[in-house]
Amino acid sequence: MRFTYLGTAAAEGWPAVFCNCSFCKEAARLGGKNIRTRSQALINEDLLIDLPPDTYMHKLQRGLDLSKVRYLLITHMHMDHFYPQELTVRGGVYSHEMVSEHLDIFCAKETKDFFFEVSGWELEEASRMQMEWHILHPFETVQTGPYRITPLPASHMREGNEPFIYHIRDEQGKSVLYLHDSGYYKDEVWAYFKKTAKEEGPVSMISFDSTSGYKETDHRAHMGFAEVFRVKDRMKELGLIGPETVCVMNHFSHNGQWLYDEMVEHAAPQGCLVSYDGMKLEI
Repeated sequence: MRFTYLGTAAAEGWPAVFCNCSFCKEAARLGGKNIRTRSQALINEDLLIDLPPDTYMHKLQRGLDLSKVRYLLITHMHMDHFYPQELTVRGGVYSHEMVSEHLDIFCAKETKDFFFEVSGWELEEASRMQMEWHILHPFETVQTGPYRITPLPASHMREGNEPFIYHIRDEQGKSVLYLHDSGYYKDEVWAYFKKTAKEEGPVSMISFDSTSGYKETDHRAHMGFAEVFRVKDRMKELGLIGPETVCVMNHFSHNGQWLYDEMVEHAAPQGCLVSYDGMKLEI
């Protein structure tokens, strides 16, 4: 399984779009791995996680053929993870000679409803016919192509919306926990982690929400480094993390203040990598 981080920032990007704080200025000065676009990831060439407003930039930066994407997972309807208008130019007169004309979209009902509320009016019928929406429910595993996907309830949004984190497995037995955006996990999610470790053993890779950097949070929406390290220790005790599990810190806000090198300094002793835009992992 090839896992690519296309974007690794929180909602505002880094440097943030309207910000002149010292951490944004320093990121701009240093460039390289300190420049972060909104959160998005790609598994192999056919499974895309989230559709932020920076998707088009990712296509240009990475030389991607996004017509190869057959499956789209949406974590939740916040704008940095789902920019619905982007889908209105997939297919029809806007997209010719696509590798995969059909797109399976997986999300909560509220996310689908949001798309049609704000964008349905400008979606051509030809494009509509090429998309199939699949409504997910917590802990109910779905099989799509070579992937088994289990949505888990995230601790992130107000009542009335259903954000997901994901457990993704392929036919070769590789597995990823994609844990964005979420604060501390609910008891039923920990029960799922325990059951998974017992039945399937360690996962291949975990991508941790590390939005708050050095800061402690209120645990309700995001995590910082210290919280991730405590979560990682508990997962290791459960057997969900083994010697071969790749652990990655991801999804950073400029309010967390640490730049790339400083993040690496704190993550490396804990056995964690720090993501950057364009980072590729073979797992």
